[in-house]
Amino acid sequence: MAMRALLLSILTLTLVAGCGSEQDVDQVTPIVKVRTAQIENAQEQHWTLSGTVHSRRDAALSFLISGQINERLAQAGERVEAGDVLMRLDPRDIRQQLAAARANVAAARAQAENAEANRDRLASLSKQGLVPVQAYEDARAQARAARQSAKAAEAALAQASSANEYGELRAPADGVLLEVSGEVGQVVTAGMPVATLAYDGPRDIEVYVPERKRPGLPEQARVELYGGEAQAPATLREVAGSADPLSRSWRARYSIEDDPAAWPLGSSATLILPTSSNAEMATVQRLPVGALIDRGQGMGVWVIEEDQVSWQPVDLVRMDTELAYVHSELAAGTQIIALGAHLLEPGQKVETLP
Repeated sequence: MAMRALLLSILTLTLVAGCGSEQDVDQVTPIVKVRTAQIENAQEQHWTLSGTVHSRRDAALSFLISGQINERLAQAGERVEAGDVLMRLDPRDIRQQLAAARANVAAARAQAENAEANRDRLASLSKQGLVPVQAYEDARAQARAARQSAKAAEAALAQASSANEYGELRAPADGVLLEVSGEVGQVVTAGMPVATLAYDGPRDIEVYVPERKRPGLPEQARVELYGGEAQAPATLREVAGSADPLSRSWRARYSIEDDPAAWPLGSSATLILPTSSNAEMATVQRLPVGALIDRGQGMGVWVIEEDQVSWQPVDLVRMDTELAYVHSELAAGTQIIALGAHLLEPGQKVETLP
């Protein structure tokens, strides 16, 4: 009987001791080892396009009359000044056209004089009743037509005289010849391009914008010459009215706000375009994608304060493969949990791994 009472006492003490151990275990919160990161202000995001430097204005040059090129006085890449002679047509054709125009004027005037004399003679005879009135009216009409033919011949003579000046192709302004296609011996027609002149003055960078980037194309950008030799701000000047049928991209030109001498024509350059305005980027912060957690109240992050975590909300702007861009009330430099955010609870103690 005494032995039985002793066993019951030992069993009771054991159970009591066991319950106390379980309570102590329940009251101990484990310390989680975590890796941390800092919230940073997002730097300006951008995308780039490759392009070439062009003159703000360029023109295809051509003769105003037809003829055969007799002299070529300029080469591609050469700098020219306004009034410089670039090419000349064979003057023999011009002289022959001028001689023919003078002969036509002389013939037209002779016909006009003869028609007027015939009109005057028939007018006298008509008054005497010696010729029908209709004969006199016909003579008047012929004289009037002869006068108009003479005027037309005189106009053609004036045009042929001007051809002496049109036989020379002159540079309309200071600039650089981008291309010279006319060659000696080549027969050209009026208006046929034989050279291309890039005018001196402001420079543009010409790029081709992908169709998905066409909406909202930034007005302001930066341009950098190949090799980083020069940089300057650029302003959108024009966009083509339709996409290129082959590449389905849109031609655009940005004005380079810099000294034209620093930007050689035809040079390769890079156009740097922002993805958003500076005002918007000033409020955006970035952090690792793994730091984001959704606890049913929207996106947020765990902030570390005195080795404990507290949940703080953030507004997600966008994400890429490694970083998330957010709006928040947290200051730059705030320590947050970078990995393992889904394992934590408010107020939980953490240990930062090196």
